[in-house]
Amino acid sequence: MDYVDQIFERTTVTLDGNSYRNCTFRDVVLKYAGTGVDMEGCRMDRFSWQLDGALAGGLFTLYQLFGTEGMLTIIRGFVEPGDTREVIEI
Repeated sequence: MDYVDQIFERTTVTLDGNSYRNCTFRDVVLKYAGTGVDMEGCRMDRFSWQLDGALAGGLFTLYQLFGTEGMLTIIRGFVEPGDTREVIEI
């Protein structure tokens, strides 16, 4: 579904398969299972995540394998790419 110029407030918003243009999200729960999302020109103000489906299962598996510090290292690799050669022990 396509959402344009809408305000989402105090609700749960399913991101998967939807597109959002110039929308505002205030005090919402963003529900995400890992499929395509299209967002442009949106504003986020006070939000939290609810992960679902295969994405949630995969992240939980990574947590079980690598623990909190290992997960943070993996996430940093996505948001701060570079030549990090940290050793993670299982």
